[in-house]
Amino acid sequence: MLYNPFEQLTRATFQEFLEQGYRDFVLQRFEWPDVVKGTGFLLSPYWSAEEAHAHAAELGPQEGKAIQVPEDAHSIQQLLETNSGYRIFNNRFREEKWDKRMLRMYESKIVGYLRNQTTFKRKDPIDILFTLEHGRVWAIITDGKTQKKVRAIELIS
Repeated sequence: MLYNPFEQLTRATFQEFLEQGYRDFVLQRFEWPDVVKGTGFLLSPYWSAEEAHAHAAELGPQEGKAIQVPEDAHSIQQLLETNSGYRIFNNRFREEKWDKRMLRMYESKIVGYLRNQTTFKRKDPIDILFTLEHGRVWAIITDGKTQKKVRAIELIS
């Protein structure tokens, strides 16, 4: 079973953002095991254009951009259309302990990654911390001596 910790954006939740006063957003590509490649997006709301542009500046080419409502509302509305083929998630987690559930749900994939892609030993006590930075989920893997930071999608795919 695949697990996605992010809330899927709906017309209603987008409207809630607008009602709360959000006008600046970052819309970026989103990769996750249960999302068909090229069809996923993550929407991050911001209180100011400066915050949104700072986030967008951290993204790679063609990864995403800062948008403003009402000027760019059509971009989001098109993606939210029924049968558009796209899925948008908002930059909020569905549950508080999403990181613990990630470890449980993707344990076999994580073990495979650790064995094949790292120098960590089987008997080493390993800690994995999942974080969210600029709309990307990262995994920080450490054994107390060595630390490795990788995109979570690499760890769980």
